[in-house]
Amino acid sequence: MKICILTHTFPRFEKDVAAPFMDGVATGMVENKNEVIVLTPFSSKFSKFLKSKKYKLVLYKYAPFKSWHKLGYSETLTDDKTLKFTNLLLSPFMFTFGILALYKLVKKEKIDIINAHWILPNGFIACVVSRLTGVPVVSTLPGSDVYMADRNNLYRYMAKFASETSKAISSNSPQLLVDLAKICEKLGTKKGLIQKKSYPIMYGVDPKKFYPTTKNITSIRKKLKILGDNIIISSVGRLVSKKGYKYLVEAAPKIIKENKKVTFAIFGEGDQRKELEKRVLELGLEDNFRFPGWVKYDEILYYQNLGDIFILPSIRDEEGNLDDQSVSVVEAMACAKPIITTDFPGYRIVMRNGRNGYLVPEKNAQKMSQAIIKLIGSPKLRDDMGKTSRELVLNHFSWDSIGKEYTFLFEKLL
Repeated sequence: MKICILTHTFPRFEKDVAAPFMDGVATGMVENKNEVIVLTPFSSKFSKFLKSKKYKLVLYKYAPFKSWHKLGYSETLTDDKTLKFTNLLLSPFMFTFGILALYKLVKKEKIDIINAHWILPNGFIACVVSRLTGVPVVSTLPGSDVYMADRNNLYRYMAKFASETSKAISSNSPQLLVDLAKICEKLGTKKGLIQKKSYPIMYGVDPKKFYPTTKNITSIRKKLKILGDNIIISSVGRLVSKKGYKYLVEAAPKIIKENKKVTFAIFGEGDQRKELEKRVLELGLEDNFRFPGWVKYDEILYYQNLGDIFILPSIRDEEGNLDDQSVSVVEAMACAKPIITTDFPGYRIVMRNGRNGYLVPEKNAQKMSQAIIKLIGSPKLRDDMGKTSRELVLNHFSWDSIGKEYTFLFEKLL
């Protein structure tokens, strides 16, 4: 089967932190005996290392100058919610030239099926081409695209067109599929149509790249000035509203009151960093928190292994943007960590509540602190839960397993 993956975000060089999971999606499909071509917008940051991959990479340009290519690669939105003004002006060009590039690719390569990641812009682009060529589309929803689809009537109708035209819609979050269906049904889509073509498929992890290790842990602790006997509560994610880190900060005083030898290490960057650091100072917790910023992708393994407990307090933020089923949670599971995250539908799929960690209510600092305190108090419980996390990844959430799910769905549709 010849598959075209259409995306606007893809790792451009070996250590890129921009959607490295998209490499896993492509690789997983190749491992299941498919021929894969990835179509993504031009970026001057692409390096030659991608030529060693088993899939083919094709770039398209949508602006006359290299410096004008500003869309995608985790740089399109501010705080994962607002489209930057310059990017808003560029977006019609991405749609137009994306349609042309995909149409030419489909015809030239005789593509069997298009897998568009993000309903906007790529689901819309792919479905226009599908109408012209008859090649079926499976649209995949990572998260922020559904939020953006509900921002104005133009986006809503574009998402409706893409949803109705797609032969199937997959997502790592069942809740995002429900949210998309509600948007479409408000505009007249037949009730139940989107649900009938909806398939939850997770984003996975490579257990050969993420695994338990103690390598570099001592040096990282020294670098971050974390005392040798401190329990570390770690997290990896963008510092934006939907990650819910402000609720972790609010939960911290109770945790530290129970055990002063606790350090919270949150790895990532984002528009909320200053706000989070300010609140930590107000609570007098600066000795217990570390905000080291981004880490290189080839070093994330060691930072995922740094913590004794991994936490991601995801929320649906004040504007409706949802964070459900982050790849960083599955990476931490592969590193045999006990997990604390939010009781959302996507996390319920990867988590086994009480077996490899705890699902806690959204925005509930009290329940969060209780779960953390319980794990701090029992090294054996942390160890047992960590082993279960690793087993779950090996059995269900490797890229090979995810590739099988995609391949089965595509074959079913064809």
